[in-house]
Amino acid sequence: MAMGVLGGDLVNPLLPLALVQCDGPLPIYPWTLVTSIFLHAGIIHIASNVLFLLIFGFILEEQVTKTRWVATFFLTGVAGNLTFVGADLTGFFLTGVPNMNPVTWSCGVGASGAVYGIMGAATGPRGVILIIFIAGLDLFAGGGFFAHIGGLITGLLLRRFWSSELKNF
Repeated sequence: MAMGVLGGDLVNPLLPLALVQCDGPLPIYPWTLVTSIFLHAGIIHIASNVLFLLIFGFILEEQVTKTRWVATFFLTGVAGNLTFVGADLTGFFLTGVPNMNPVTWSCGVGASGAVYGIMGAATGPRGVILIIFIAGLDLFAGGGFFAHIGGLITGLLLRRFWSSELKNF
């Protein structure tokens, strides 16, 4: 379901703006914290997310139940979007000026926060360090640094939580 997010469709060109997480500084609609996970900026964006989701999703699937896998995907995706919003809010409070110019809006779309979260939950901190520094995985790809970090940290925390004595989820 890759689509040019800001392009809209022929029926309602503003519909995608109601589904993505853009500068505001606050989310205009709270559901965009979830819906923006399923929208992508282009075919390369969705293809790279699918590739890494296949690689790390299979690894995580061997380690946790299906319920925990789905919970990891959604929790880390929403956490990534919340981190994106937090970065926007920080910029707003530091400068005092919201980015209200639609031409320079930064919109957060895609499942990258969730994918980084799945990677963190599947491989742990050592695996993440190896993947990022040796394989050259770019945290800054597409400008989604804060969403990537938010999802990754949440995935690492979930891994730690599930590997502790609290096995009843």
